[in-house]
Amino acid sequence: MPIQNGPNFHACHMATTNSVKQHKLRKLIAWLADKEGREKDFISLYIPPKTTIDEIIAALKKQNNSLGKKPEPIEDQHQKTLKNLIQHLKREKEIPENGLAVFSGTFPTNNQENLNFTEIIPPEPLAKYLYAVDNHFQLEPLRGMLRDQKIVGLIALDAKETSFGTLIGEHFEPLESITSGIPGKSGKGGQSQRRYERERNMELTNYFHRIAEHTTKLFLENHKITVLLVGGPGPTKDDFLKGDYLHYELKNALLDTFDTQSAGTEGVKELLKKSSDTLKGLCAPEEKQAVERLMEELAKQDGLVTYGMDSVLAALKTGQAEVALVTDNTDIIENIVLCRQCGLSKAKIIDKKNTQTIKEMTSSPCERCGAIDYEAEEKDIVDVLEDAATQTDATVEVISTASEEKAKLASLGGFAAFLRYKQ
Repeated sequence: MPIQNGPNFHACHMATTNSVKQHKLRKLIAWLADKEGREKDFISLYIPPKTTIDEIIAALKKQNNSLGKKPEPIEDQHQKTLKNLIQHLKREKEIPENGLAVFSGTFPTNNQENLNFTEIIPPEPLAKYLYAVDNHFQLEPLRGMLRDQKIVGLIALDAKETSFGTLIGEHFEPLESITSGIPGKSGKGGQSQRRYERERNMELTNYFHRIAEHTTKLFLENHKITVLLVGGPGPTKDDFLKGDYLHYELKNALLDTFDTQSAGTEGVKELLKKSSDTLKGLCAPEEKQAVERLMEELAKQDGLVTYGMDSVLAALKTGQAEVALVTDNTDIIENIVLCRQCGLSKAKIIDKKNTQTIKEMTSSPCERCGAIDYEAEEKDIVDVLEDAATQTDATVEVISTASEEKAKLASLGGFAAFLRYKQ
């Protein structure tokens, strides 16, 4: 089986601004989260700082020995991946100052199955060692480093069920649902009715405690949310919030409540839709200030700003730009193809969805040798901007929070820059 190195996100650590580091980290998490194994054979390895390569290899060899020795033809995929991971790490000289995360798994790359190794030097030190095997990559330690964006917890509940979800940046993820098991209200009368109501209230109290336990696990232990939204039909959500059930940190994070038609996964989606205007006000202060300054400069006749991708990139390359602003969802990449025969490379900035241009670049003969044998690579537009910025002592800021400020920058094409001087 071919072995291939995936993208190495060392730039998460090396980026010049926090917003770019966060953008690169989000890209990494999204790329890895999209991968899924056939069985539990994906390995996630988090190596903390001040750990030696020899210590890690010894720990992995011990892990391999615990799996038991099998003849090579019937070795399971986990063992094969683990052995290749050990060989991969032997080529490392030392663990970086913030530690190292390595993700290994077999998935399709370039129309064939490849065993991939993806490394990242995280933007801040890893807290502890972790070795995990599953059919997906364990990404929570990285998600915990997404400091500059709001992580919204969503709960939709009624007396029958409760569903949970998160909104991280602009990515909505439904998490899980629980049911109460409480029967509907009875039409009995007299003492039977009162006894039934007492029992039902006890069951409802137990149900509320279960909701609180799940909320603590999902929104404090797993995701550490910064904002909580609660919805659902009828008064059940209000009864839950009035009681002393939620952890105090989650009470403090509660932003608003909304009436929804249901309490299932569809209820969570409806809650997200109804809260869109509320969430628009959650832009990070530095993003708000940057876009406000941009609007002020644009209003001036001689404002020191420019906008549009081509104009911003040109200003960065010539040193005219001081700070470039870009939204994190432009879908624009630089497509680079390298002729395997003579080494000639050509690059073009395109929309990622423009597959026709990509096909044209890889199907036309090389201008130097006439061969049609290319190695293709794509580079995120933020990386392109940052490469240009570092050559002229400029910086790049990524506007990532779903907000009015991001919408204003998007209306300018998603790109703008503050200039040092007018031409």
